[in-house]
Amino acid sequence: MSHHLFIVSRQQPDLYSYLAREFSEEPDVRVILDRRQGERRRQIDRRAAEVSDRREQSDRRGNADIGGQLSTLGYAFVRLG
Repeated sequence: MSHHLFIVSRQQPDLYSYLAREFSEEPDVRVILDRRQGERRRQIDRRAAEVSDRREQSDRRGNADIGGQLSTLGYAFVRLG
């Protein structure tokens, strides 16, 4: 399992290529493209999820930080484990 993860925005293919090449020899670093496409939940599903969603607030905040980094920097860096 990788200990460090770069998630690169789909709008930054050159950055993805660069990072993948730079860290190709590092066994504990993985570089991936962001796979998300738009809003995943439909409006009706979102209301149901608000009632039944049991994730902790910190989990949501972490995902928002990654999304923010992707939109402002073009990538997010995550330490795993």
